[in-house]
Amino acid sequence: MLPPPAGVLKLDQNEVPIPPPSHVVEAAAQALAVANWYQPAALYDEVRQLYAEYAGVDPQYVWLFPGADDFFEPLLRSVKTVATPSPTYFLFEDQAQFHGVTLVRVPLKGEEFRLDLAEFLDAAKRADAVYIDNPNNPTGQLLIRPSEVEEVLALGKPTVVDEAYFEFSGVTAAALVEAWPNLAVVRTMSKAFLLAGFRVTPVIAGRGWRIHYNTVRFRVSLPSLAAARAALYKRDYVEEVVRQIREGARYLSEELPKLGVRVWPTHANFVLVRGPPGFAQTLRKHGVWIRDEEQRLGPGYARVTVGTKEINAQLVRTIKTVFATRQPPPSASSAVSS
Repeated sequence: MLPPPAGVLKLDQNEVPIPPPSHVVEAAAQALAVANWYQPAALYDEVRQLYAEYAGVDPQYVWLFPGADDFFEPLLRSVKTVATPSPTYFLFEDQAQFHGVTLVRVPLKGEEFRLDLAEFLDAAKRADAVYIDNPNNPTGQLLIRPSEVEEVLALGKPTVVDEAYFEFSGVTAAALVEAWPNLAVVRTMSKAFLLAGFRVTPVIAGRGWRIHYNTVRFRVSLPSLAAARAALYKRDYVEEVVRQIREGARYLSEELPKLGVRVWPTHANFVLVRGPPGFAQTLRKHGVWIRDEEQRLGPGYARVTVGTKEINAQLVRTIKTVFATRQPPPSASSAVSS
């Protein structure tokens, strides 16, 4: 038998934004010892119960998927048009394009990236379904309040509110699912819970969504369910993660404008920035990878995931070195929300 490729799982901890806590990793490792068994329904239901307690909803509304795309799939197979802010979550855009779904786009307004509710309601009336990421990806802005979500729901269209960054924003429409069967609130355990590689996506869905229990309960792997269970039983670390991210975002909002890079306020674990044209591509040549948003937002725009103090400081040092000759423009300043 050939040996496994060398270095496949050798990740330098200095390059990992924030690693998951040991009790979560240990729970997943223990599950691997019995990975020759299918995941029991009792474990799936226990994680549903724990997440429902965390989200403040009835467990009957909570479902677990191995990624938001797995939940989006049946919706995108059943509709022709979806109303959405623009820009929005890039993978939802990509998945919609793959399925031949037309996005009825409502551009965000001004430098604050505001969503015009009246314009969005008009788009929703003309679409088969509605998708809104709140906070928005890639801008990090809150686009809609729960009371405004109800105005969208009143149109009767299947409506998905993507709250992947809920822990950082504190704003949620989850309490509306009991009254509105056409609402689905998508959460994730990838961000503040640090379980991105485990692929655990809780969805809080009203009764109008057809979800087959014996289909979905086998989709999230046994180690992933074990990790999620451990994380939800002992979730105090989530508050510390959020604190670190907010602190890092404040640091970037203070330091990057000094280097001529504008930073927007954020309600997520990333910040939207604007540097000189080709900003992200230039940094990649120096070993720094940030998400290039120039095609969607314009020259110089990029999205920067907030990391550890060391990673954030290294980013600032690299930008200072690479763009040493640039002077900060007068308007290049902003503050990150706490």
